[in-house]
Amino acid sequence: MSLSILTQNIRYHSTETRPGEPDHWAERAPVLASLLREADADVVGTQEVLASQIPVLDEALGATHLRLGIGREGGGRGEHNLLFLRRDRFELLDWDQFWLSEQPALIGSLGWDGHCPRIAVWARVRDRASDAELVIAVTHLDHAGPVAREKGAELLAERLREAAGDAPIVLMGDFNAAGGDSAPWSVLRDAGLGDAHETAAEHVGEDIGTFPDYGEPEVGAVRIDWILAQGLEVEQYAARLHRLEGRAASDHATVTARLRLGRR
Repeated sequence: MSLSILTQNIRYHSTETRPGEPDHWAERAPVLASLLREADADVVGTQEVLASQIPVLDEALGATHLRLGIGREGGGRGEHNLLFLRRDRFELLDWDQFWLSEQPALIGSLGWDGHCPRIAVWARVRDRASDAELVIAVTHLDHAGPVAREKGAELLAERLREAAGDAPIVLMGDFNAAGGDSAPWSVLRDAGLGDAHETAAEHVGEDIGTFPDYGEPEVGAVRIDWILAQGLEVEQYAARLHRLEGRAASDHATVTARLRLGRR
């Protein structure tokens, strides 16, 4: 009955980097692909994905997972928050994408004091193993606007409640705010979404911050990447930095959780 969940800000493809630099996409891409294949998660949520990076994700996940989401500027334009769902585990019942703004249905809309458009992608699925339905979502809150982060969290809570009804909810992503000590974290906690870091029965590995920025991860540092859940038991939580031959996949750590569904 357990579900494995993974969220990863993959760091967008910058055309200004050079070979040998930590941020150089051509050298990070195979590391990210190895991370995704090794994790073999049932659900993968990604942030900061540009169209040029989608083929790498599809190569790693396309044979086993359904991909949902479009660019925040519409179509393939701008960054994507992509949701990948294991095909043989889930039946897709419904899905949508909305913008974290005063006009959630308007493609490319900018919300409140936000620096750029921000989006969320959600899917309602039936889990074939348990016959239970649940809603799974991925998002990326604004890095500059505190009002946009708080109001975006409020909109997320509202929209996911509407989509889920009484069904369990999983929300993951880069929230650009401190887990346990920020307005968006409090908004989502008060809406009934528990932080897997706080509620997990087991922690695996060191309790690191999730934005090492290509440096060494620091124990006890700020967690800006979260997995939140409502109506599910959190069996395990982990955050780690995936490296291959000294190269990191991203400037963000990978956050994973194992969640347990009850049979309907």
